[in-house]
Amino acid sequence: MKIIADENMPNAQRLFSGLGDVTLVSGRDLTNDMLADAEVLLVRSVTKVNEALLAGSSIKYVGSATIGTDHIDKSYLAKQGIGFNSAPGCNADAVADYVFSSLAHLYLNKGLNWLDATIGVIGQGNVGKTVAARFVKLGCNVTVYDPLVQSSVTGVTQGTLEEVLGADVVCLHAPLTRTGDYPSFDMINAQSVANLRAGQTIISAGRGGVINEEALMARFDELNGALNLVFDVWHQEPTPNMAFARICDIATPHIAGYSKQGREKGTWQIYEAMCKYFDLNVRSSFSESISRGSIESLSLSKQLSPLEFLSRAMLAIYDPSRDSNRFLRVMTSGQLKPFDWLRKHYVERDEFSTCVISAPSYEQQLMALGFKKAFEK
Repeated sequence: MKIIADENMPNAQRLFSGLGDVTLVSGRDLTNDMLADAEVLLVRSVTKVNEALLAGSSIKYVGSATIGTDHIDKSYLAKQGIGFNSAPGCNADAVADYVFSSLAHLYLNKGLNWLDATIGVIGQGNVGKTVAARFVKLGCNVTVYDPLVQSSVTGVTQGTLEEVLGADVVCLHAPLTRTGDYPSFDMINAQSVANLRAGQTIISAGRGGVINEEALMARFDELNGALNLVFDVWHQEPTPNMAFARICDIATPHIAGYSKQGREKGTWQIYEAMCKYFDLNVRSSFSESISRGSIESLSLSKQLSPLEFLSRAMLAIYDPSRDSNRFLRVMTSGQLKPFDWLRKHYVERDEFSTCVISAPSYEQQLMALGFKKAFEK
């Protein structure tokens, strides 16, 4: 069978070449003509999969190596009898790592004491639950909001949108929807943003368009810049409002889930699902498809305070300011399609779970953040 795959799917050629003839393409530039004689389409979030893309093609199966599916017209696929799978949860740990590394950056650069902060999490899908669970394990007071899902995380409080937006640190992990009883587009509108107070932290690592960026810029000015802003997703991707990006402490090109292991998990989940759909033998194991980390063990000074110890441990594995600095530079450099270029040429990073830190005094906190125990393989 002929398989068309996004060139940014790691291991796609290695895993799927045993199932058919694989052609790698730019997901953003994929056209209907390119799918004329293909049977399988493998994408990431930049490809809108709908009737316009698939009409007249011989596609029998679509796999998206992402947790979100707002770029997929699932109703159309179902009507056409086209099989579909996504990769829920594949990058939940990667996004959680992004959130906590960003908080580590804010502590070291602005003195933000996030361990003692109240936490609000919007969205209780795989990512939102992972983020909330880490905060709970660290002993934080966590309130969550999701009108469609009852949180399964022990220790959180279910709250209203207003209650969650009143937390010291607010993490946005809602999918982007424009229809239904609770559309998330502009969910945090100008009226909600106007109630934000000085010193709050907003981390947006779900989908752009959930919070009103123009209103947030205005509120930032009203508070004389006394908001901490971490944004990975944007209303107008792939052409974000750079005036807004420049006021953010961390601004990145939708790469919160772009850990090496998270992306590999996404490809593997689609590979396994496709084999099941076509009743094919799985010829590669999960362990063979997931990379080891570059830093397998780490030692830090025992003289550090708890918050500095945890923050420096996280930043040693992943420092989001690296991606933020690169984002601001490349987006204004004249590079052709800079947003997509940054994603295609992303400097790979590992997950916390690939590293062991031997520190008995902080073992519980490190495990809560996702680091491995010394005896774990």
